[in-house]
Amino acid sequence: MKFIASNILCKGFALCRGSITPNDNYNYSPEDDNVDARYTQIFYLLEGNGHLKVENDIIGWYDNNIVTMNPECDSEIRNHVFNNGATCLVDLKVFKGKPFGFISGDKGASWICINPIPANKPFDCDLILGETSKTIVGDGKEHIVMCARGSIFINDKPFNIFNYARVLKGKTAEVVVPSGSEAIYLTR
Repeated sequence: MKFIASNILCKGFALCRGSITPNDNYNYSPEDDNVDARYTQIFYLLEGNGHLKVENDIIGWYDNNIVTMNPECDSEIRNHVFNNGATCLVDLKVFKGKPFGFISGDKGASWICINPIPANKPFDCDLILGETSKTIVGDGKEHIVMCARGSIFINDKPFNIFNYARVLKGKTAEVVVPSGSEAIYLTR
């Protein structure tokens, strides 16, 4: 197995990028769930193919930019998978305390993970798809917008993949996500 990763510590979370060779797997253990910066809460697949497995259940498959959910997954799991047919973001907090992993297919895979700090303070998350504008008002809660694919604009400033901005109390962010781009929006 060849696994390459980078981890950037930010205020309140860690951003991780990972890539894996074809026909391999990367596993997360329940012991990681309570370790700051190691507990992966949000998984966003960038490219490649494979499937996400929790305990012995396959949640869904990703191949050739098509996401297919396992029809046997219960509704609680489905409520934590953001899937527009070509992108897959999974909020893994519903699986906390269970082992999970990503098994790559014949193309290998690359992904982004977001790990909350502290590990016991998870985010609420949303995927902002292309051709969308959103106004976010800082109200004292944490508000974070991260570019996940392509380029986005926050208050007319360009943000590329892996760049993020916080919306502080009393501030307003006008988020524009052009066609072909996506953003991850975190709150807590």
